[in-house]
Amino acid sequence: MINMDKLYPLMLDAFDNNMSFTFPVKGQSMRPFLKTNDVVTIKRSDNFKVGDVILYKRDNGQFVFHRIRRINKKNNTYILVGDHQRKVEKDIKYNQIIAKMISYRKQNKKEDNNLKGFRYKCYKLIVKSSIMRWLFSKLS
Repeated sequence: MINMDKLYPLMLDAFDNNMSFTFPVKGQSMRPFLKTNDVVTIKRSDNFKVGDVILYKRDNGQFVFHRIRRINKKNNTYILVGDHQRKVEKDIKYNQIIAKMISYRKQNKKEDNNLKGFRYKCYKLIVKSSIMRWLFSKLS
């Protein structure tokens, strides 16, 4: 991501004012869905479900975008995985989650894409499969 240490306070200020926050992403873990310089809009939320793409902060301080694969309701933790990865991250706590993605824009496109469109819903179904994530990792 683009210097998150500088963006993070601005992001929190936006959330405190019930606003969303838009910025370009950097990295490979969400390919082919999100690529470096695609733009995401995120918003603070208390309602997360399987399939949501969230921004969270690892214990080491790193900011990461991944998709919720499973929710452990017993201890209120999340299992996350990048679309371009097969290795899951377990035991992510609710308080590590910063926000969830509400829209995205591919590089060089003018319009935002919402998360309710047919293409996105089809993609989300496909990416649930570990086999498809493996295939994505080989093709991109």
